[in-house]
Amino acid sequence: MLLIYDRTPSYVPLKILSIEDGKPLKLFKHLLHRGKKIDFIEQFNEKLLVKQEDENLQILDVRSSELIEISIEKFMTPSAFIFLYENNLFLTFRNRTVAVWNFRGELVTSFEDHLLWHQDCSTNNIYITTDQDLIISYCKSDAAADDGTVCPQCFFNWIHQHERHYDWQVHCQDCSE
Repeated sequence: MLLIYDRTPSYVPLKILSIEDGKPLKLFKHLLHRGKKIDFIEQFNEKLLVKQEDENLQILDVRSSELIEISIEKFMTPSAFIFLYENNLFLTFRNRTVAVWNFRGELVTSFEDHLLWHQDCSTNNIYITTDQDLIISYCKSDAAADDGTVCPQCFFNWIHQHERHYDWQVHCQDCSE
């Protein structure tokens, strides 16, 4: 479990506790850019993701202290995350889009062919299979009915980085009615 303490101007004190007995496993200070707001600090197993306003995403391996950065041009602050523990990947949601990242700082895939239905990128509009290999998302259709009504669609996308990216689209309602 990660405990985050009040930041100082140049670092944030962090403590990782054992979830079994609460004993401290590691205490450390993560350096920060002075005067920059912290967008988020997230823990995923031994990885710590730290993002500050207008700065690169930092992925810190808390065991080895290896630090990987993803440039701000490639990684913008998301509105939500989903960690895929089975595949050691994470999904990010921003402006109706979904992207899949690994912890080496690489974009595994993005689903640029469709936009999520709701603007807030709420994670309750998607379903991920138990094997964490398929994402089903509720999206806006490019097509519209004769009266201008936009129809929802369901998209089925493979998440795995080692498989070809095949998509299926299913219309959730008939807009012609």
